Amino acid sequence: MTQLTGLRDLAELIVRIEPRAKEASLSILAHENKEEITSLLVDGLGMKVPVQHSSGEYANHLAVLRAGTNKYTFAQDWREVYVSEINYCACRIPPGAHGLLVHHIDYPGVIYDVSQILANHHINISKLNVSREQKGKNALLVSVTDEEITASVVREIEQLPQITKVISLQ
Repeated sequence: MTQLTGLRDLAELIVRIEPRAKEASLSILAHENKEEITSLLVDGLGMKVPVQHSSGEYANHLAVLRAGTNKYTFAQDWREVYVSEINYCACRIPPGAHGLLVHHIDYPGVIYDVSQILANHHINISKLNVSREQKGKNALLVSVTDEEITASVVREIEQLPQITKVISLQ
């Protein structure tokens, strides 16, 4: 079993969180292990998807999955495989991670608001990334946590101003 086997779990995560997963297409970016990467991702998706192979080599990026207007980039470093980018948002979501994707309209204090709710529920943040299209526009907060996120925590965060969608990684 190689380090790449986590790709299956990451693809299963995308199927759970992506409403348009059935429309997905896959681009393999890695030069080495193309067949194994393809097999693991397609197996995790649980469906046949169009696959194309790139002729270039892209640092640590392994593959890109496009589903509707969303794009998920898979990468690998010396430690693990992980989702390295969701659309325009850099992140690091390893296989089996607990956490949240918080889609919102950019506003001052979103990090505080979400962090406060997590702290109130004794949930520790291990990684946090926030990116936006531009000031005051669509943004994404990616929070990887040590503890599982319950449905009640998701509902509480959904009540914050300008939050458009909250997705638990579990």
